[in-house]
Amino acid sequence: MESKQLINKILKDVLKNIDEYSRDLLMAETLDIEFKGFNLWNETGKRYSIKNLLDCDELPSFEATNRKYSLRKVNLKHIDDGIMIIHLSSRKADDYSFSVDNTFEVILKTFSTASYEHRERILQWNELSDEELDIKISEFDVNLESIVQKISENSNISEVLVYIDVFMDLEKIENVMEHEDEKLVLWLHPVFLFSKESILKGLVAYELSKYNKSLIEDHYRDILEYCKEYRELCGKNLKIIEKIREIAVKRKDFDILKEIDQMNMIQ
Repeated sequence: MESKQLINKILKDVLKNIDEYSRDLLMAETLDIEFKGFNLWNETGKRYSIKNLLDCDELPSFEATNRKYSLRKVNLKHIDDGIMIIHLSSRKADDYSFSVDNTFEVILKTFSTASYEHRERILQWNELSDEELDIKISEFDVNLESIVQKISENSNISEVLVYIDVFMDLEKIENVMEHEDEKLVLWLHPVFLFSKESILKGLVAYELSKYNKSLIEDHYRDILEYCKEYRELCGKNLKIIEKIREIAVKRKDFDILKEIDQMNMIQ
């Protein structure tokens, strides 16, 4: 097979067979792609080693021998540095073929500083099949639309859209609010896909309270629920807890004051 044709065929098969999360990262085109074990041979036995996508572009044209290629693993340990490493292997064969190795694995970043709950949710996310993830995100979107409508309807906040950001670094928990035309767009970290409705109410109210402070007064109990989950995930308290304490004192909400005291005891 002609070398350029073979390269394109292999790259398409990699994209087709790789896991969903890695495929999304590839399609986003934000990472440098490196290869290990990606080789072509010409008919005289000369090996051409492909180290990155630039090598694919610069590969000379020649008649390449047929081989059986296998996708062995994807290394995402260095995605903070903008690098994904794809490991392949190959052996001689009469015809070209491509398969996923029985030992295929995705190597994620280590989460040594992540809490137990954080690690558990990362595992939950990675264990979802493509179909399961699509269904879960669809259900999540419907639920969030209802929550946002209820929270924002009595405020002066314009249209709000909320999405799970599937491209976020799983280790770094953060939510991002953006202005888009006349709308606010809230991008949520993937770990919140597994949060209860009461937590999501508090999360949305907390984020929108940055634009309308009255939402804290109206939804302080829900926001505290979010604060408790945030602490469980990140190991620290949000500063808004002191504002919630003031509201609880004013309203003589002793149950909330007790919960806040318990949270502060484990600083």
